[in-house]
Amino acid sequence: MFGRTRATVLWVIAEHTGCTTTQLATHAGISPASASEHASVLRKAGLTALTRDGKTARHAIGPSGLTLLNSALPNSSAGSPTPMHVPLQP
Repeated sequence: MFGRTRATVLWVIAEHTGCTTTQLATHAGISPASASEHASVLRKAGLTALTRDGKTARHAIGPSGLTLLNSALPNSSAGSPTPMHVPLQP
């Protein structure tokens, strides 16, 4: 299931490529533990990627994640996705 919070996390990763889990949590308005869990699910689904900089995890959007976000836009050439364009489950 792809709910509101997970969609927001995907969008934040796309908009803030290279963000840490703490930064991801701040931008998404969720706890770091929740950000980590959602990022893990997205990574396992092949939508994002994770790199390590020492102990710091950095998140990046993957090609499949970008395709998913772009497919949610009314006009796929509209540019970067915004939260209101990401399909959300109630």
